[in-house]
Order: sequence, then structure tokens, then C-alpha cells
Amino acid sequence: MRRFAGWLLQTLSRLAFAAVIGVFAATTTTCGVGLFHGTDTWCGLPLVWFVGFPMAIAAAFVLGVPLTLVFRKFGLRRWWQFAFTGLICAVPVWRDFAQPFDSVRWAQSGFFDSLIFLGSGFAGGLAYWWIYCRLAKPGSADYRT
Repeated sequence: MRRFAGWLLQTLSRLAFAAVIGVFAATTTTCGVGLFHGTDTWCGLPLVWFVGFPMAIAAAFVLGVPLTLVFRKFGLRRWWQFAFTGLICAVPVWRDFAQPFDSVRWAQSGFFDSLIFLGSGFAGGLAYWWIYCRLAKPGSADYRT
């Protein structure tokens, strides 16, 4: 039981850290692209702390622990497997927040909202791969050579 509790705490810490990295990377990149194009109307960088991080961490906990078990069971350790799984996990959140797709808001900022939500999932999955596989102790089940 202690071994599982230690593994769970370590996994939750890794997932939370990867989620924060993913949201921060996607939001700052998207805001940078928008500022480069001359608009900041959709740049929600201040909301990241109050909305983005807690939502991403909660989603990472709910979806990430079972997926970590699946990835371990099947030996999935490639970067693209983690990144695209993160992107797929972000699709329901993106769909819920982006609707209705025929609204004025979607017409104005749908592309950038998509970059933020889907990019957060992709970048979070990539960050989790780096933490999970690349920084694991040599000889552990998580280690990737």
C-alpha cells in the first residue's frame, strides 16, 4: 500500500507540473502570436493563474492517472504518444468552451482559443513525457533509453 501511495503521489506531482507547463507554454505562445499580429483581444494570460492552471491540473489528475497506468502496461514511451494523447484529452474541454461554433466570439477568436486549449494538451503531454520517461531513474520501469 505504501508503495502505491508513493507512486500515486509522484505521478500526481508529475502530472500537475506537466499541466502547468502545458498551459503556460500554449497560452504564452498564442498570446505572442496574437500580439505579433497586432491584437490582444483574446489574450487571456492573466486568467491562466485562476482558470487555466486549476482546470488543467484537475483534468490531468482525472485523465492522467488512468492513462499513466495504460501507458505503463503497454510500454508506450514515445514522445508523440504522450503529446497526441494530451491533445486528444484536451478536445472535450475545447469543445465545451468553444461552443457555439456559429457565435461571434468563435468567428473572432476561435482559432486562437483552439491553439490555447489544444496546444495546452499537446504541450502538457510532451512535458509529461519529458518528466516521466526522460527524467526517470535508470533501471526503473519508467526509464526510456
